[in-house]
Amino acid sequence: MNKRLEKLREQTRSGFYHQFRTQSADFPALEEKCRGMSDYQAQAEAFKYFSSVEKPVIIPGEKLYFTRTLGIVIPRIRGGYVLENLSPDYSILLKEGLSGRINVAEKELAKSNITAEEKDFLTAAVSMMRDTLAFSERYAVAAEEAGENEAAELLRRVPANPAKTLHEALQSIIFINAMLRLSASSHLGFGRTDQYLLEFYRNDLASGRETPESARELLTEFFIMLSRDYDLYNGVQRGDNGQSMVLGGILPDGSNGENELTVLLMDIAADLAMIEPKINLRISKDTSHEVLKSAARLSGCGLGFPQFSNDEVVIDGLVKFGYPLEKARDYVVAACWEFVVPGGRDVPNLFAMNLALAADRAIRAGLKNGDDFDGICRRLPVEMKELFENIKEQRTKNLEFNSNPLFSSICPDCLENRHDLNISGGTHRNFGCHGCASSTAADSLAAVKKLVFDEKKIAPELLLEALEKNFEGFDEVRKLLKSCEDKVGCNSELADEMLKFVFDTFAKTLEETDVCRYGARVRPGTGSAMFYVLMTKDKNQPSYLAATADGRKEGEYISSSLSPAPGVKAAGMLSVLQSYSQIDYTRVCNGGPITMELDPVYFQSDEALEKMTEFLKAFHRSGCQQLQLNTLDADLLRRAQAHPEEYRDLIVRVWGWSGYFVELEKVYQDQIIGRQAFRG
Repeated sequence: MNKRLEKLREQTRSGFYHQFRTQSADFPALEEKCRGMSDYQAQAEAFKYFSSVEKPVIIPGEKLYFTRTLGIVIPRIRGGYVLENLSPDYSILLKEGLSGRINVAEKELAKSNITAEEKDFLTAAVSMMRDTLAFSERYAVAAEEAGENEAAELLRRVPANPAKTLHEALQSIIFINAMLRLSASSHLGFGRTDQYLLEFYRNDLASGRETPESARELLTEFFIMLSRDYDLYNGVQRGDNGQSMVLGGILPDGSNGENELTVLLMDIAADLAMIEPKINLRISKDTSHEVLKSAARLSGCGLGFPQFSNDEVVIDGLVKFGYPLEKARDYVVAACWEFVVPGGRDVPNLFAMNLALAADRAIRAGLKNGDDFDGICRRLPVEMKELFENIKEQRTKNLEFNSNPLFSSICPDCLENRHDLNISGGTHRNFGCHGCASSTAADSLAAVKKLVFDEKKIAPELLLEALEKNFEGFDEVRKLLKSCEDKVGCNSELADEMLKFVFDTFAKTLEETDVCRYGARVRPGTGSAMFYVLMTKDKNQPSYLAATADGRKEGEYISSSLSPAPGVKAAGMLSVLQSYSQIDYTRVCNGGPITMELDPVYFQSDEALEKMTEFLKAFHRSGCQQLQLNTLDADLLRRAQAHPEEYRDLIVRVWGWSGYFVELEKVYQDQIIGRQAFRG
């Protein structure tokens, strides 16, 4: 990085831009004004208000422009499920510009067969696009007043018109991303960035408009811009905001999509060492050694990304679920790991099932009623069905969706078909369900089979009493359970068999469920999101987990996504892959990564990077679905807890996203510190 970029990075991390957050909002007055309006009209009115309250900020020396002056997380004007965990189709924006999209909407408005609802939607879409362009013009005027004439010209060209250069493309994306946040959209990604920016990059270099160095500088500034206002975005924790970028992978025609930007964008992320954007790398049998080694190098920076998705496995699962092959090949990764297929509305985070709770209920009921182990196993699908029916009732009883005509304006066919994506637009609508605590569930079943029924070291009634009393006074029983070698990740045929059984049962339960509202089907997944904390620390959670038969006491964590249970010392990295390769991922296609914590020594030499590159190839060959690697030094993290002011820039992988360690709540910090790290 040159000195200008170093300054921008430091200003961003130090909160320099927060001084411009001087605007306030009168939300009660806005709510009153929107009373009686249709949802579309209310969304347009709210957007008009928030975009008018925002003030342009032009800072000399910068090349990309947008800084928030309204220092709040933008509230929703109406209730309902907000548009989130999606990536806008920036290729449409870059090819047509907002003026082109306005023309599309106005042509539809002029047709005689338009319905009142369609007219309402399109009118709101035009209003929001025009307000966006009006704000861009205000930015242009402010640039002129600041003597930044080139900036003014840039802001008048885009996002109104199709982008012609890399600079214009990046400015257009930055501006629209910011405006979508002002429309109360959240967890918005950037899709297949190395694909839709490639033409601009190549053309600029070929024409001499940019050099490799100047193009890299623009892209670096773009990355820095994504961290400027990240604290004003919705999320469970700061940093959980969905700014995910997808690189590489198979193209819709089946060819290899990696290109020169694939490596360049990963290298920029490594140089910057910031949490935005989160990089997701799609890999296939054709992914080059160079790309994988660059990804290994980025992993070694301790940022918790890239996250890796195994294309052949993912695409196969999406196609078997019902997506067309070409669209499945064009999937993107949502906020964390969930797969989103373009052209429709996937809602990947609607449900979460505690698999360990279902196993625990089956075990306790079986022990109480004198079942053999097969009898306990027969109870598992019954418990899962009951759990899911309760979850479905809670989450869909009053489920409504929150419209966003601005987002829909740059989605395929929404304007053309006169439908908001979040209401009734798109070619499909599916809901996702996380499968949480899978290793705890599998380890519990394995321990019961081995110690209660096979070796008869623990009497059924003794284990039941120990569980009900949270192992208080049952130290020997707990010691036997904890020391049982049949754990996921430990080369245990029994534990791996139980893992497969748990996920097969989970998948079958959701395959047999009635269609949810809006005609949606449910996609099972292998992730856990924040539930590894909520299901163990929040007793008000319907899926709260008490003591379990793997020796885990009430209040202790469950694993994050696919990883050995906390406290289990896995036999090795390949052993973990072996365990998770048993899962039939064609039946659990909502996503969810294997999560590994590694000592930094794994990345500290070229020889080490070569070994990690070979490990990534082994991951691909294993048939596993997703992988994320996090460098972990528990002693360093403890020092950061004690002296946060000294570790401002320390980054960790939390669940499917990366954040600054000292900005996390202690309950999340403690879970990360307690994870097993493979030592070099």
